[in-house]
Amino acid sequence: MNKKIAIFSDIHGNYQALYEILKDIKKQKIDNIYCLGDVIGIGPNPKECLDLIMKNNVNMVLGNHELYYLKGTNIEPTMDDEEKQHHKWISEQLNDQHKEFLKECPVKLNEQINKYNISFQHFLLNNDEYPFDDLEIIKNGTIESKINNIDSDIIFIGHEHKPFEININKKRLIDVGSSGCTKDEKTHYIILSIKDNRINIKRKNVIYNRKEFEQNFNNTLFPDKELIGKIFFGIIKQNKE
Repeated sequence: MNKKIAIFSDIHGNYQALYEILKDIKKQKIDNIYCLGDVIGIGPNPKECLDLIMKNNVNMVLGNHELYYLKGTNIEPTMDDEEKQHHKWISEQLNDQHKEFLKECPVKLNEQINKYNISFQHFLLNNDEYPFDDLEIIKNGTIESKINNIDSDIIFIGHEHKPFEININKKRLIDVGSSGCTKDEKTHYIILSIKDNRINIKRKNVIYNRKEFEQNFNNTLFPDKELIGKIFFGIIKQNKE
């Protein structure tokens, strides 16, 4: 069986990036599309991004930002008041249709293609109410032992916005990075092609309307906006004299 899959993660309310990614995917003869979570949160268009995901029949797993929406911010005990206000604002943008869609999304999806078991998840999982391991496992090296315990040949994750890959004991972990938190006009997604038992994984770069995104960001009022703009999108507030 031959198959072609598109994968992206961490859109974070960047509608313009998501729009161009899905537009490009339609040109590639893709069989299935997977989103690894965090469609909402941080950026200015959580509603519009979720609408696009639903309209295009994207297979989605939950990220931490979707879980904050579904379960409340108390699942993350270190969250400060500004972040909580931001997530309150997100909840006010979404409706019952979005909530029902997200309730049906799991934290992990698996697909068996030929001899390969492929896993799609936002990050490595634990059994806690907040189900994602701390990003610290990347720095301290414990991520490798956790990969060994996953019953999959290829594991696609997001959460860490900078892409990376780990190969250990014939297992392959690929963090696809953030497609939404970019500081220029470039975004990306991953194309996984399997023909017979040959695998090809490539990063597909896409240009999106950065000017429109910045205008939209600047014209939308939401909590923690100035800090978010600077850290995640490289947008610096211009002081008017």
